[in-house]
Amino acid sequence: MTWTVDRYDSDVPEHGDTMILTYGIPETDAVAFEAMCGGADGDTPRAIFWYDTVDLDEDQDVVLSLSVGEIAEEVPAKVYGKDAEVGVSGLRAVLSAAAPLWEAMAKEGVLTYGIPGGEQQKLHLTGASNALAKFRATCSGGDLPGTEDEAASRDRATADPMAQATGSSIAAALNDIASQAPRGPVSPKMDAVSCDKFGTIKSESSENAAEITFVNKSDGYRGLIWIDTDGTPVDHTGINHGETVVVPTFESHAWMITDGPGNCIEMVVAGEGGVTFEITAPAPVLGPGND
Repeated sequence: MTWTVDRYDSDVPEHGDTMILTYGIPETDAVAFEAMCGGADGDTPRAIFWYDTVDLDEDQDVVLSLSVGEIAEEVPAKVYGKDAEVGVSGLRAVLSAAAPLWEAMAKEGVLTYGIPGGEQQKLHLTGASNALAKFRATCSGGDLPGTEDEAASRDRATADPMAQATGSSIAAALNDIASQAPRGPVSPKMDAVSCDKFGTIKSESSENAAEITFVNKSDGYRGLIWIDTDGTPVDHTGINHGETVVVPTFESHAWMITDGPGNCIEMVVAGEGGVTFEITAPAPVLGPGND
């Protein structure tokens, strides 16, 4: 499972974009935690913690106990998604973006939660700091890094206590990355890797967290495929025309951009910190039987 944060453009301008923070296995229904802000329900984050709801009723009022580091609190929650076939189901609570809980989650390794008389669950937080910082900053009224000028981005990251949080060496490294200003748009022609190198390029082992903000300015849908350390493509997510997706990764990890059927268009290798990659290359024109 990995921590990811994505922004989705709204079709209704007055609702604003929706920001979604997820802990789960990408491109599967295995989701242990999901929080969102923006959209029709407003900017205040709504968090859903996976929980066994077999003995509970949909929309039932419960008290959700949360414990992480030195923070221990109880918040009102409701049973959510009990009969849902897709998406996370469990306990849904409204949590202010200014709540100390978010900062504690960025510093600690595990959050324990549950309801009175019920089983206590553990939410693992390793690798969550960077995604948490972006989610909290945006839900507090800021912009997703990469949408404002470099100086403003640096000021916001420096002022954000999430970006200054201390903790384990991994959390500290992620917080350092979160506090750095983005380098701005990267030219696909300068930084893209040709698909001719597919089969010879792979992700190199690295402990240095990084991220790529993919902006789809191409002519249609694009797939984002991670190339693992053996050189094997692994489906990660997709991005429609006009959308922006932030992908947490590591330095020297390779990614492939594909068309809808899965044909390679170009590849990119993550560098230090965070960069923006504008997808502009057109899909390949293939003959009959090659699509």
